[in-house]
Amino acid sequence: MLLWNYLASAQEISISGVICDEATKLPISNVHIYLDGTSIQTITNSSGRFELITKSVINTKMVLHHLTYETATVANPFTGLPDTLFMQEQIQLLNEVTVSADRFSRKQKLQAFREQFLGNSRAGRSCTIINEDDLQIYVNMQTQKLFAFSDKPIEVINNYLGYKISFILVNFWIQYVNEFRKDEANNNIFFNLTNDYVQDVFLSVISSYTDLVPDRNNIQQRRVNIYEMSPNFFFKSFANEALTENKFVLYNRTVSSAGANPLTGTVQIDHHQYFAIHDTLTQKLIHVIPDTDLYKADGHHADQPLSGILTILNQRNKSNPSAIYFMTDSFLVDRYGNIDRIDKIWFSGQMGTYRAGDMLPIDYEP
Repeated sequence: MLLWNYLASAQEISISGVICDEATKLPISNVHIYLDGTSIQTITNSSGRFELITKSVINTKMVLHHLTYETATVANPFTGLPDTLFMQEQIQLLNEVTVSADRFSRKQKLQAFREQFLGNSRAGRSCTIINEDDLQIYVNMQTQKLFAFSDKPIEVINNYLGYKISFILVNFWIQYVNEFRKDEANNNIFFNLTNDYVQDVFLSVISSYTDLVPDRNNIQQRRVNIYEMSPNFFFKSFANEALTENKFVLYNRTVSSAGANPLTGTVQIDHHQYFAIHDTLTQKLIHVIPDTDLYKADGHHADQPLSGILTILNQRNKSNPSAIYFMTDSFLVDRYGNIDRIDKIWFSGQMGTYRAGDMLPIDYEP
């Protein structure tokens, strides 16, 4: 039993160091240290020391947050982390405000933000933003774009999934359709902030999770249900050769035939025709195989998606497939299904509708 405990603990990874003030070189206590998107967190002690324990390498960054210092991030905390990290004191400046007329009330803008930030799913609608007054939202009428930002982390209670989440808004905007529409009298009308006019949404956050109800069975089942429809579960299944076992089917959208799937209009494929999976010490490395129609369909360029977009059909929800787009020909997948090239791979369809309200910690495992 002692030997088993030793071996189990030996698999864990420790990230540790000291946080100091860059100007004075003195240690800083009560710095909130966490791995972005996870529930793995701690605070520095009176000597500025911290230690984070993880089960394995995670494709995420480490965040250093303190009320009186600039938030800092470490891109890859699992390799080459220095013994001492420094933070710069935050200089309090008045925000530059440009007053421009828009015809929307704060209530309308908050509603638009909630819908596109938290989502309209059951989980998204259950969320409450504790500090909405800290949000600053404005609409650029020329570009028909809504922006939101906050000097303080946005605190959210997700009642459906049982988490409290702290979000630092890195970037958030909603692009509305840039066109006139006609009313019943054939008059031009301007856009409004409803879903009918949404064209694109961009969401970039730094987040930290606290589990509020770790022992509630009904909450645990909700988390499992959302997880099994998530991009993370797809990539974990993909990397571990478990797509069929976990009810995922892939279709090639560049190939059509009489035997095509009636829902997707495409032909089912074996992913081994297009991807090579290599085991590394801590993660799985996935390569797109050259000279396949993922490259050849329309000609591949480095700054464009690989043309052979794949359709993913999750057999738990056959009526709503997803499409996956690649801007890279290789990426790493960690044990949780997180990829390292999050800016180079994206989804549309069912997996593309995920918002903050549907997000689980990236270190979540059922």
